[in-house]
Amino acid sequence: MKRVALGMALPLVLAPATFTTDVVGGKHYNYRYVKYFPSETTVAKASGNGVIEGKVVYVGKRKLKNRRKLITKDKEVCGRGYKIDKVYVISKDGGVKNAVVFVEGVGGKAKEVKRIVQEKCEFHPRVLAMSAGSVLEVVNNDPVKHEANGVQDFETIFQLSQHKKGMVDRVELNKPGVVEITCNIHGWMKAWAVVTNSPYYAVTDEKGAFRISGLPPGKYKLRLWHEGFGEKTMAVEVKEGRPASVVFELR
Repeated sequence: MKRVALGMALPLVLAPATFTTDVVGGKHYNYRYVKYFPSETTVAKASGNGVIEGKVVYVGKRKLKNRRKLITKDKEVCGRGYKIDKVYVISKDGGVKNAVVFVEGVGGKAKEVKRIVQEKCEFHPRVLAMSAGSVLEVVNNDPVKHEANGVQDFETIFQLSQHKKGMVDRVELNKPGVVEITCNIHGWMKAWAVVTNSPYYAVTDEKGAFRISGLPPGKYKLRLWHEGFGEKTMAVEVKEGRPASVVFELR
């Protein structure tokens, strides 16, 4: 089983990034805003039965703490008190939820429709992945106004004003990279759409596990992205009839 360690202090980054640091209660929170995923030579899509499976785990000694954000309006729907900004969701055995893992530059675009729902003044899911050229469907399931705002490469690429429950808007995302989604009305709301340059991707579950299937045998570049830990790439070889097993260790 192949293992790759990722540290916060010196992350290996292939795409330009800018960092900002907030200090809350003596704790430092580092956020990465990746401008884009660099272009790769795209291999023509081929179907196969190759599989990459693995796990993303936190093995560091730092105590990870999510910030609390005060609920300031629409309390009858959003709730009262605080919302937890769930950057780090770690299982008892260290599994990291909401990490995106994908194979770079293989297969080109695959048209899909992915949905994100605003409910109780939160985005669900918090993290999703999709191939470039796919459609993001944004749904308001609250009886209050939301205004979903998408930013990529430091530019606003969509702003969707939904003033009542049941409204649905669609936007096509064509550029590979990370889109930060917030609500202009409820400042604690946040989600991420990772737009990949291949149809082979996965988002880790509550145990930090992922599985990518349908690959033909060959050597590939695997990329990981997580909103709090950053990015990492690794080489992986997929062989016929035997899953390639990998572990990303985050610190």
